[in-house]
Amino acid sequence: MTKEKEKSNLPPSAGQEEARKLFSIEKRSAQILVLFLLASLWFQSWAVSLGLILGGGIALLNFRWLRHILSGYVFAHKKYSLFQLVGKFFALLLVIFLVIRFVRVNPLALVIGISTLVLGIVFEVVRQSFKAKKANRKGAW
Repeated sequence: MTKEKEKSNLPPSAGQEEARKLFSIEKRSAQILVLFLLASLWFQSWAVSLGLILGGGIALLNFRWLRHILSGYVFAHKKYSLFQLVGKFFALLLVIFLVIRFVRVNPLALVIGISTLVLGIVFEVVRQSFKAKKANRKGAW
């Protein structure tokens, strides 16, 4: 057996498994956002659709940026990550303010778009818990 084959048969490390979970949360949130966007077409209002797109985009970019900052802090032991977190927070506040102030969007649709990330997290937590339950049942026999 070659070294590549041996490496592929090894279980993923804890960091790889956590990165895979975070990626699945992002993917699931994007899928939920697309479903909401398709449902928003029923309203026939660009303000609703744009609010969903901008809200979901802000939430997904915020999640990705937070993952990048925290992975730098945890894995690379960077000390300036706290300043990045504070800067990210104020940049997020500024973006949300600018969207609400200057772009004509439905505020409720913006909030629903932002909450797609929460729905993606809940969905993936439930999915992972069922996956773990199923694995425990197999191990019992």
